[in-house]
Parts: sequence; structure tokens; C-alpha cells
Amino acid sequence: MSKVKDFFTPRNVAGEKVTLIDIINAPYFRLATLTTIAGTLAYFIGANLPLVSGVSAAITAIVSVRHTFHDSIQESFLQILGVVIGGTVAFAAMKLVGFNSIVVMLAIFTCFVTARLLKLGEEGAIAIAVTVILVVGPNVTASTIEQRFFGVLLGATLATIASYFVRKGSPQDRALKAGIEQSFAMSALLNAIAKALTENDGTVDPKVASRWLARAEFISNEIDEIKANAESALAGSAWSPAIDHAEAKAVVEQIELTEATASTVLNICRELVLTSGSSQQLPALLAAALAGVLSATAEVISDQAEIAEDSPADIQHEDLEDWQDQRKKAIAELRNLDDTQPLLIGGSILRDAEKITEILSD
Repeated sequence: MSKVKDFFTPRNVAGEKVTLIDIINAPYFRLATLTTIAGTLAYFIGANLPLVSGVSAAITAIVSVRHTFHDSIQESFLQILGVVIGGTVAFAAMKLVGFNSIVVMLAIFTCFVTARLLKLGEEGAIAIAVTVILVVGPNVTASTIEQRFFGVLLGATLATIASYFVRKGSPQDRALKAGIEQSFAMSALLNAIAKALTENDGTVDPKVASRWLARAEFISNEIDEIKANAESALAGSAWSPAIDHAEAKAVVEQIELTEATASTVLNICRELVLTSGSSQQLPALLAAALAGVLSATAEVISDQAEIAEDSPADIQHEDLEDWQDQRKKAIAELRNLDDTQPLLIGGSILRDAEKITEILSD
């Protein structure tokens, strides 16, 4: 059962059982299904129209379907433009020397140059090259090129339509939801650290500290991907009517807050790894005080995440009395220390917690 969950993207599967709804909502499954439908429909329509190549339409539809509607529109437009440029160069060369290996080489290289200029990346270059070779092939005539090019237009259109249904909701809403999930994950991590510090009187097990660090690194990496998606939605809002610019901008700002918080949580985990490898553990009273600070900081993170569900990028405006009380206790314990290393590590953890509250509140 776990392998089935992994195949259908486990983050979209709730509970122990995989339901039909879980499978349908899994992005990979939806992408596979909609790409299949787009490719098949493109071939069917092209094969039954006299001026459209069904094969060109099917291949273009397959390589143009994307996870988001605005990405697909951009991809389709740039791919058509790339095919026009690459196809023109290849066709001109073919008229001069005939269709041979030199023409194929020139066409492929031109596609990579075009993709570089259009900022399509390596995958975009390959997609354009495949389409260009398909459009400008052996024994081609003007009417054949016309049919194949119309096939490219048909395939790109169907791919754009299919991409609209790959993921549920707007791209900025998806990015916001994913960012909020990571905020709650950070809050849970800090609560787990606080609990361990309290129960173990400041003794930090190296294996446990390493797991905390690995978890923080995973969260940070997830946020990097979420931020890229949010920025893509913001860029798409300039021309896509499906994306509200103000909402997309607010979501990017919210993810930036989450990113800064994650970076600070990562520093806390690194400091705890250093503590676990040291012969000088945190004194029990200091550990308890820091646990209180971390627990209160976790509450600040979760509170801001709840606010962000309705008002992205809006920060807290409360006095944070509980957090301030915990901070005073930690400062008092730090002043009673004589050992340099626990003093430095404790002070660093406290400063990181302060930084998080500064990021998320007035």
C-alpha cells in the first residue's frame, strides 16, 4: 500500500487508505490523464481535418501540457515561435542542399539557440527540436509544412486547455496553502524541540538533533519550490486573466516571510547539533527557559499562518506578552551562566527566536 501512495504523490493522500478521490486529485495522475486525453484528441481532430497533421498535433499537445494554465500558455506561445524560427532556418537550408544530416544538425542547433533566447531551458529546446524535425522532414512540400504547422497550433491549443485542469484552484492559492502548511510544520518542529529540551534537562541527543536539522532542511527546500511557484504565478498575472495580480503579490510576500522564518529555524537546529556534539550541555534551568521561548515562538508562527489564510503577508499586531515573559526568563538564566559555550549557544538560540518574532510581528 505504501508503494501505491508513493506513486500517487503521498502529500495528496490523507489517512491510511487510498481512495478514488485521492488518486483523481493526485497531480501526477491528473497530468498523465489529461496529457493522454489532449494527445489523443489532437490526433483525432488532426487526422479528420484535411489541412491539419494529426501526428504533429498529438506530439505538440503531449510536450506542451504543463502543471499550470499560465505556464502552458507561455510554453505554447514560445514553442510556436520557436518552431517558426527553427523551421524557417531548416526549410531554407533544405532548399539549398536538400534534406540531409547537415539540415538536421542545423535545425537542432538553431532550436537550442532559439530556446536560449526565449529562456525556455533545456527541456524547451528539446521540445522545439522534436517539433521542428517533425514539421520539416524528408520529402516535405509547402502544403505538408502548412498541415504540420496547423497541427502544432492545434496541439498547443488543446495542451493549454488541458493544463487548466491539471491542478485544482488558482496557482497563487495553491502556493499560499503549501506555504502555510510549511509554517505549521515549522511550528510543530519547534514544539518538538521545546518538549525534548524540557524532558531531557538540556541534554540533546546527537541523533535526535540530526533529525531536527534534516527536518528543517526539508522544510526549507520545500519553501524554495513553493516560492518559485508563487513567483511564477506573479509573473503570469501580468497577462493571464485567471490570476489576480494583487493576490499573487501578497502570496509572494507571505512566502518570503515563511522563507525568512525557515532560514532562522534552520539556524536554531544547527546550533542544537553543535550542542549535541559538545561535552558541555545546556544547563537544565536554561534549557527549560529556552524551551519556553521556542514554544512561544512556535505559537507566533502558527498564529501568523492562521492570519495568512485570509490575509497573506499580514503580520501580527498583538503584544506577545507570553513570548516576552519567556524571553525574560531565558535572559535571566543566561546572566547566571559562567560557562562560555552554553552562554554562546543559548544566546544564539534566543536571538534567533527574537528574529522570528521580528519577522512575523510589529
